[in-house]
Amino acid sequence: MSYRAFSFIVSGKVQGVFYRAFTKDIAHDTGVVGWVANDTTGHVVGEAQGSEGALDRFKKVLHTGPPHAIVKNVELSNERVLNQLEFDVFEVRRR
Repeated sequence: MSYRAFSFIVSGKVQGVFYRAFTKDIAHDTGVVGWVANDTTGHVVGEAQGSEGALDRFKKVLHTGPPHAIVKNVELSNERVLNQLEFDVFEVRRR
């Protein structure tokens, strides 16, 4: 089975509104692995890996976020095919 992966940067009011915890919950529900973190510019950044269907669902939710978030933009990059997943779980990282 092949997997897909991408990096993401989410901008808007996404820090201090539980966006990272929300992202981790959605990743768990959809079977996505990787990580999410706040960066120093006020964005949320991360890496997601999983099946194409799981990543499609995950991408849609990135644009929504938790109730108190205001997502202005989601930038996806480094989209690629993987032979195997590089992570076992989806984790919240501190930067």
